[in-house]
Parts: sequence; C-alpha cells; structure tokens
Amino acid sequence: MSTVYVLNKDGKPLMPTTRCGHVRRLLKEQKARVVTSKPFTIQLLYETDDVVQSLYLGIDPGRTNIGVAVVKTDGTAVFTAHLETRNKEIPKLMKKRKDSRRARRTNGRRCRRQRRAKANGTISKKCVKQTTAQNGSVSKRAKEIGVIKRHLPGCEKEVLCIGIKNKEAKFSNRTRPEGWLTPTANQLLQTHINLVKKIRKFLPISDVVLEINKFAFMRLDNPNIQKWQYQQGPLYQKASLEEAVSEMQEHHCLFCKKPIDHYHHVVPQHKNGSNTIGNIVGLCAKHHDLVHKDTTWQKKLAKKKTGLNKKYGALSVLNQIIPTLTKELSSLFLKHFFVTNGKSTYDYRAAHGVSKDHWLDAYCIACSVLPNDTCDKTINSRVPYEFKQFRRHDRRALNNENMSRVYTFNGKMVATNRHKATEQTTDSLEEFRQRQPNDVCNLKVKEHHPTYRNMNRNYPGSVFLVGKQVHVIQGIAGSKDGKATTYNDTNTNSIAAGKCKFVAKNSGILFV
Repeated sequence: MSTVYVLNKDGKPLMPTTRCGHVRRLLKEQKARVVTSKPFTIQLLYETDDVVQSLYLGIDPGRTNIGVAVVKTDGTAVFTAHLETRNKEIPKLMKKRKDSRRARRTNGRRCRRQRRAKANGTISKKCVKQTTAQNGSVSKRAKEIGVIKRHLPGCEKEVLCIGIKNKEAKFSNRTRPEGWLTPTANQLLQTHINLVKKIRKFLPISDVVLEINKFAFMRLDNPNIQKWQYQQGPLYQKASLEEAVSEMQEHHCLFCKKPIDHYHHVVPQHKNGSNTIGNIVGLCAKHHDLVHKDTTWQKKLAKKKTGLNKKYGALSVLNQIIPTLTKELSSLFLKHFFVTNGKSTYDYRAAHGVSKDHWLDAYCIACSVLPNDTCDKTINSRVPYEFKQFRRHDRRALNNENMSRVYTFNGKMVATNRHKATEQTTDSLEEFRQRQPNDVCNLKVKEHHPTYRNMNRNYPGSVFLVGKQVHVIQGIAGSKDGKATTYNDTNTNSIAAGKCKFVAKNSGILFV
C-alpha cells in the first residue's frame, strides 16, 4: 500500500494518505504540488483544517544502524526506515586532522618565516648585537624585531632565537565545558537529533519513544555473573595491567618458558586495538622481535589471543550519548517523551511474532507504550525506506600538489627537479648536467602547478538526473584539473559527468 505524505499550504505536516487517485486529481487540477519524490510528499495549495491524530515515533538507537518507525494509536505503521550512519569514519578523520596539524606545525608558517628571514637577510648579526643589552638581557628593540631569549628543551641556558615572536594566548583550549562529548559521540548524538527533525518535516509527530539500555560489559561476557563478582574483575587486587598479564601467563613468555621482557599489544592501538588484558601479551625479547618482523608469527599470536579488537565499542559510544539524547528529545517534545528498555521490546516482539531488525525493533518500541495492545499484521512484509548519511563538507581544496619540474630533450623526459628529491627515482638536472653538459642549453622546462578543487563542487550525497532516472552520488570515479569526469552512484554505476543534471545538493541524511 503506497503512502503519500501531505503538507498544508504553510508547509506544516498533515496526516498521510493512501488515496493515490485523489492525490493524482489534486496534482492534475494544480491544487497541489510535489515537494519530494522520496518519500513522496505533496503540498496543498489551498487552505485546509489542520486536524491531525497522535503519531508515535519509535527510535532504536545505534552507532552504525538506527531504526525508526512511526505508528498510529491503533498500531498501524505509517512510516518505517533504516539509517546507515558514517560514525565509524569520524575517528579516521580526526586522526587525519591531527596528522595535518602536526605537519603544519613542523613545516608550516613558523619554519617558512625563519627561512624567509634568513634568505632575505632581514635580521643581520650586527642587528642582533645592537639589540642585546650589555648585561646579556634582551632589549625592547630586540623584542620588536623578533629577537628573544627562550629556554629550549635540552638546553641548560637560554638561547637567543631570531625570527620567532611569541604571541599571547587568545584563549585556553585545555578546558572542557560541562557535558563535553568526544567528537565521535557528538557526531552520533547530532545524527539522532537530525533524523528526528527530518521526519518531523513531513509527519506530525506528537510523541517520541526511545529505548534506553545501560550495558553492563561484564554481564555481556558472563551472563551468569553474580552481583558480588562485579567488584572482582581481571585486575582485582593487581597493582598494574602488566602484573595481571604476567600472572595469567604464569610469569613466562606466551611461546616459551623464558621470562617476560616486553608487554606487546597484539592489535596496535592506532588500529583500534584496546589497552586491556585481552589485547596485551607478555613476550621474551626473541619472540618480541619475531612478532614485529615476521607476519607468520603475527598470525600465530592472533590465533593464541582472540577477541582483540575493542570490545563493545559501539555500546560504549551509545552509553555516552544516551543522557544528552534523552535531555534533548525531552526538551523538543516536553511531556510527550517516553523511554523503554530492551525487555519491553522483547516481550512485545515475542507476543506478536514480529521479526528481528532495526526498524522492526523501532516499531516494537513505539507500540510498547500504546494504550491498546495492538499490532499491524502487515508489519513483517513492509519494505522500509533506506536512509544513508553522507559527509556534507569536504575541506580538501588541493587536488594535485605535484610541484616537480620536468626537463625534456628532443621531446623525451630526461630529468626531474634541479636537485634530487626524497625517494626520487629519475635523474635530476644536476645529474644530467654532469653526464651531458653540452645538451643542457637545449633542454625545455615544464613546471607543474597545483590544481585546486572547486569548493562549490557536488559532494557525495548530491542528487542528479540521467534522463528521468534519479541517482545519488556515492563518489567520484575520475577527475581532470580538479573537475570530476565520472560519478559513481549508490548502485555502483559509473556515469559520465556530462550526462548528469544535478537537482539537489547533499543534505546529510538522504533517502537512497
């Protein structure tokens, strides 16, 4: 059964309808217009009474998958959807940002300013002598031109630094406000809130039901755990993590009987490995070197220690955002916000024979607070809408930073760069001059300049038409001079850029 979502003349949502024939007549008589095709939404062009019923929005929170369902008071499903988030990309992007920040500090403005001052001779030795006081202190004139004394690490005495002028700190960036969340958790929180706001644009949601589960990780490992055992984990009465690992291995190497020399992370922390007893092993010096150098020994180690990735990482992020999410939703819906737990969801599913899925869980969550114990008989056969979250902003402006000079002789490349660069395999101009000094005057030079991306370009998640078919950009397959030549859609089809007619930009959460 097709459902059409309706907006009034002012753009406020009304109750959806299944009267497709009536909708066609309204469109034909120009009494309504199409707003979106997914989900199919129309806007009335005449005044109507804003009479709506109560609609309950059930939310099954998650890190990578979020399920939502909207039901009436009689249990009829009005809208069901599943959202695939991009939350797992956030740690990688944060690491990328950290690396860029480090590179900028190392080879950035400060170093360039010093090199430029040295090359231009803007600060001479004579100037330095004139600007230092007789007692060895730095004069006022020296501070103005950037000559100061600094106590550098590893130096017993202060060192005279030229070309560096310290600035006063504009703000303290080491304090965290109350309620601060990690970037990963904050992105997941905003995803849940934005999803609710998106659904409210075409459905008059009156109540929201959220499932809250406080995950006890020790109970997930041991379902039969007793109350007193929560206080006696693997580190109980241990001075350190290394002591617990050593006692677990009987104070010798994992592969031999030699004493432990190194405590090794099986899955490195930079590859999502945890700093827990399940991911740390004690090794002797010999086997520690073998594990680092030989991949076969790494596989042997992985067989001995299982379950080494960060356990329950998704549940940990959920635990962080649930209090803030509850507060935000309760402020949006005031007294029309309910919370349930996993038990009530399970009981409803078992009583009515509802299948297991994220959006079906959301349906059970919404129905568990209804006054009447009812169920939509067609719920298992429904096909939910598929949401996908795309990155809205890509700050990469530079497309190609190849600044190499190419030297050609009789139309063939013979050298690259004046001096040999790091990891350069071709000859440099210096090497070519030593080998063929008489041909240097006949060389032609081609400089490669950086090409910049268009910051107003179409990002993944943008909607375009090929004929009358609607597609969504998944990625760019080819580019030339910073411009896309081929696009990939969400169905992995490659389409030439000239055939694409863009109709909507990336809106973050998109129907696919």
